[in-house]
Amino acid sequence: MLTQLRLALCAAAAVSAVWAGQAVAFWPFGEKAAHLELAPAYGGACEDCDLSGRILVGARLTNSVFNGSDFSQAVLMRADASGSAFADANFTEADLRRAKLIEADCPRAVFERATLASVDARNADFSRADFSEADVSRMNFEGALISGADLRTAQGLTQAQLDAACGDHRTRVPEGLRVRRCD
Repeated sequence: MLTQLRLALCAAAAVSAVWAGQAVAFWPFGEKAAHLELAPAYGGACEDCDLSGRILVGARLTNSVFNGSDFSQAVLMRADASGSAFADANFTEADLRRAKLIEADCPRAVFERATLASVDARNADFSRADFSEADVSRMNFEGALISGADLRTAQGLTQAQLDAACGDHRTRVPEGLRVRRCD
């Protein structure tokens, strides 16, 4: 009876840890406590998948292929999609706050009205991506390729962000801002 009570309490603690936004829990039974990862992981390939409206907070999507997939209105806060491919993916109205898109491949991706505040997109490829009315406040574009990208109506875009990225003559930025040409 006591062991069953312990199991029930640990299960309740794990569930409450997930609801509280914590990504780890500890299993207190046995000689050593085990470390359990509670963040969902989605790896491999899921091309043309419909993931619209999904709650993927803290998900690990690293080194995966999501070309042509629909993430519209999905919640990807704090997700790690470093090294993944999102060619032609749809992120319309998605919430990607504090997500990692380090070295992500996102050519022709659509980020219309998406929230990308504080996203780490170092060395990502956003060639011909659409950022219409997207919130890119504090987004890290260091080393990012934005050739042909449409950032004309992006919210929170600064010259410092553009100075960290590079583009070409097709890159569209708000009036008064400019983008450095890629070598």
